Amino acid sequence: MSTRRPRLRYLPALVAGALLVAGLVPAMSASAAPAVTADPCRDRPPTELDRTREWVCVGLANFAEPSAEPREVTLTEEEARRLDVTRPISYELGVAVSPDGRLYRQTVPSRPGLQDVRGYNPSPPDVDPEGEARPPGTATSPSTGSGPGIEAVYGADNREIRLSTTSYPWRVFGAILNPGSSTSRCSGSLIGPRHLLTAGHCIHEGGGGPDQGWYSNQKVAPGQRGIGVFPNGLKNHSWYFSVSGWFDHADPAYDYAMIVLQDRDDTAHLGWLGWRTSGHSGGFWTFGYPGASYQCAASPSADGECDNYLYGDDGTAFPVLSKQIGHQADTQRGQSGSPMYKYNDGDRRVIAIHAYAGNWGTRVTSARSDNFCDWIHSFPSAFNNHPCE
Repeated sequence: MSTRRPRLRYLPALVAGALLVAGLVPAMSASAAPAVTADPCRDRPPTELDRTREWVCVGLANFAEPSAEPREVTLTEEEARRLDVTRPISYELGVAVSPDGRLYRQTVPSRPGLQDVRGYNPSPPDVDPEGEARPPGTATSPSTGSGPGIEAVYGADNREIRLSTTSYPWRVFGAILNPGSSTSRCSGSLIGPRHLLTAGHCIHEGGGGPDQGWYSNQKVAPGQRGIGVFPNGLKNHSWYFSVSGWFDHADPAYDYAMIVLQDRDDTAHLGWLGWRTSGHSGGFWTFGYPGASYQCAASPSADGECDNYLYGDDGTAFPVLSKQIGHQADTQRGQSGSPMYKYNDGDRRVIAIHAYAGNWGTRVTSARSDNFCDWIHSFPSAFNNHPCE
């Protein structure tokens, strides 16, 4: 091998060194020295996911601008059916963000978990103020309602308000807020002692490109009861979870996520809803937090604004596709992430997560149930147990 190239390669450095010694060029300041790029996956303390073989740290997560708002769009039945196709199993692989901003990817599918999980009521007997779901008849193709901020209200606004939000189950319905905000931007429901199920677009912009990021430092108010009123406290998030189908592809059929809250005794004993992967047709209920400034017929305010109270409606799950469920329960923007659940003798089990005007929910399937259990098992609570653990 020729020795010329190495000599020429280092010659400029040797000349620069000689000139520096002679005082003919100034020394490089510390601020101008080339920075050594740290590897957050190696230079920071390991997390729970680092101790598994199923997850790998891939660097730092990208975060959205503080002013960014969740993208809520209308999905027609034609579009939903076009999305109802077989995708690679990688679409259900998890994507997670640690409390210090590291991005993790799941390398293999979650292990099989429970497919039918009963909710946890810490203070039985359960109160049944909503009664069994009242199927309003067979729904037709969903269509967008009218009025400012309306996602889809069909005819008269039939939503009911819940004010007893220090009682189960209403305290498990969470409002998702920006740091320092007194009003919510999305909704969700506890399905574990520190595990809030919501829509993927409530925590990440979707698409995985350099211009799409996670919403940082989201807060959760279980059972919020009006603007700035948090009777069960305001909870800090710990971890974010979603899946590749949403993070990488922004596929509406994979629009679901989980916010793992900081582990606290007062959170772990609020209770939670269950879920199920079958029996999804027929009547259901959904409750969430519409935008505070929108109009709600059941509002206690003189101006009729929703004012960040908890509202819900019943409906019929139709059509039931392999990954999504259509419905005509009245909703508004801000109710994205609300659970669509079946009620039976005090037991509420989530069948989908409301995500799109039109109206559509992301269906709970076996693969998604496995993910729920995996995420709950990865971050259990020290104050309460869950069947998935």
